[in-house]
Amino acid sequence: MAEQTMMEIRGFYRSHSHLPIWEVMEKAGIWQQNGLKVSFEFCDSSEAAEKALFGGDVDFVSGNHISPYLLVKRGKPIVCLTSPSNTTNDRLVTNFPINDVTELRGKKIGDTTLVDSIGGYHHPRGNHMFYVMRGGLKLDDVEWIELSESNDEFKAMQLNVLKAKKVDAIFVTGHTDKFQQAGMHVLVLDRLPMINGPTLTSTLTTLQNKPGLAERLVKAQVMGIHFARSRRGETEAILDRLRQRVPECKSVQYRSVAKLLPKPYPEHEAVANAYRLCCLKTPETEEQSPMALWDLHYLRLLDHSGFIDKLYA
Repeated sequence: MAEQTMMEIRGFYRSHSHLPIWEVMEKAGIWQQNGLKVSFEFCDSSEAAEKALFGGDVDFVSGNHISPYLLVKRGKPIVCLTSPSNTTNDRLVTNFPINDVTELRGKKIGDTTLVDSIGGYHHPRGNHMFYVMRGGLKLDDVEWIELSESNDEFKAMQLNVLKAKKVDAIFVTGHTDKFQQAGMHVLVLDRLPMINGPTLTSTLTTLQNKPGLAERLVKAQVMGIHFARSRRGETEAILDRLRQRVPECKSVQYRSVAKLLPKPYPEHEAVANAYRLCCLKTPETEEQSPMALWDLHYLRLLDHSGFIDKLYA
């Protein structure tokens, strides 16, 4: 195979929970194997990330799962190429005994704002709204107490606001040990199909101007997931160094990368739920098919070639 010309690109990751797989890919040399030199930065706003995408300041974004459906409706060239994670498993933590989501009626739920100060959509807050509706309640059957527009800041205050009874309940992603040790009550919720995690989001303009970029991005991510799933020892060592270097990743576990799909196709229910969240915020989105956002042919071609099956053979 002819040697590839190295392509230098820039990306944003929208959550520190996405960083582990990108870190594995960097430290394992997978970007380089695919002719890519990638610089990454954290961006905590979907609005800011999209502005950077359309301005050509970044080539792709890891994340931005809700607002792109509206942007497609408005003629923006945004496109999603992969979805390695199609599941959200949150838990409901309360300072009173609870057996069912319907018992939240009339209660105060602590959360982030629905949008940030420049208009970016907070996806976790949308997921929590979905859990309330799936539980049989209307959104106004509960009182939403908006505590911060920062997800990280909100996570840091969750236990304290519950203990102080400023709120009655919060939704928590990940471990709830510290809440249980503090005497809080935890309700395990059913799996919520939802586009989340380290999706590959770019623009048609960028992919047209940089031929081969989409193929390289998709193949690199597939290879990175395979490395993480098949070489646990090396992956654990990479994650250990990440935990030491990045405070926001101090609780990262191996499962965060091992759970990613070998073939990162979006699940239809996950797409439908992400699309519905966008429609709830901006009803005009209903005029656009959710599938218009997705271009899966790069992944399909890689899959059809047998490359992924051979990796796992």
